[in-house]
Amino acid sequence: MSYRLALLALASLGVASAAAPTNVNVRVPLTLSVPNPCAPGDTVTLSGTVHLVGQVRTDDSGTTARLNVNLQNFGGRTEAGRLYRAQLNGKATLDLASTLLPATASGMVNVRLISQGPTDNFGFKLKFDVSVDQNGNVTVTQPTALPEGTCNG
Repeated sequence: MSYRLALLALASLGVASAAAPTNVNVRVPLTLSVPNPCAPGDTVTLSGTVHLVGQVRTDDSGTTARLNVNLQNFGGRTEAGRLYRAQLNGKATLDLASTLLPATASGMVNVRLISQGPTDNFGFKLKFDVSVDQNGNVTVTQPTALPEGTCNG
């Protein structure tokens, strides 16, 4: 009997079971555009790498992903040439709400865009989906930007 079938059999009997955690170390190259809520209100086109490190655990209460998220070499410019660097070092805990795999959940982290000049800094949320297949393999879909609308100098 395979390990997964044994776990399912134990779970169906009401016996607590837990699979070994799956380590996650995923780098997602990313290019995206973020509308700037600050004057002059132009769009910033960013590129770099989103790096996720952590673990995914499945037990009889569900599947949970605990991830540290950071950006590597992440920055960009507006059409007018204003430069921005992105700052993020965040954590995300995702409940995949299922003891059965495959499962998927969404997470969000806050990112700050720092102006390399006199224009305001601003923030946005980076949304990503994490999927765990029936073999415990973890994938991350292409993250997207959700504007926050906060400006500060």
